[in-house]
Amino acid sequence: DGRGLVAALAYGAAGIAMGTRFLLTSDSTVPAAVKAKYLAATVRDVTVTTAVDGLPHRMLRTDFVDSLERSGRARALAQAVRRAAGFRRLSGLSWSRMVRDGLAMKHGKELTWSQVLLAANTPMLLKSSMVDGRTDLGVMASGQVAGLIEDLPSCKELVDRVMAEARETLAALAVVGASMPG
Repeated sequence: DGRGLVAALAYGAAGIAMGTRFLLTSDSTVPAAVKAKYLAATVRDVTVTTAVDGLPHRMLRTDFVDSLERSGRARALAQAVRRAAGFRRLSGLSWSRMVRDGLAMKHGKELTWSQVLLAANTPMLLKSSMVDGRTDLGVMASGQVAGLIEDLPSCKELVDRVMAEARETLAALAVVGASMPG
């Protein structure tokens, strides 16, 4: 919101990230089922997990994410290989290219092979939910704000609202500043 923008700018930031917020606008082409999942989420439904590809990602907790977190190494590797095959078909990459990319990714990092395979699949897992609307088969990346969003304004309405809130916040701060001694 506008207060967060003003606070971030006061701390020296050049701006704020609003990916999840713009995802949840009437202009967003994300399927309605995905928007409904985000709008129904509470702040407790947002989690940070390394189960997708070994790196921490903030996302909505789903049965799929829970199953990734519960998977043993053998099951995770089998799922990763299946998804890698799907990603290969979708991307047109050869197996040798995927292995080379995986080796480069794994070099110097403490990642398991299932994490490396899943890293190549992260775009496919995102596509499953965010493009295909299959929230049961994919992951839904999320900012901290998920669980607080309750509407789907247009992008213009959202920007206008944030800017108005920022101007109101700055005006309120100016009043406080003017009333301070010395």
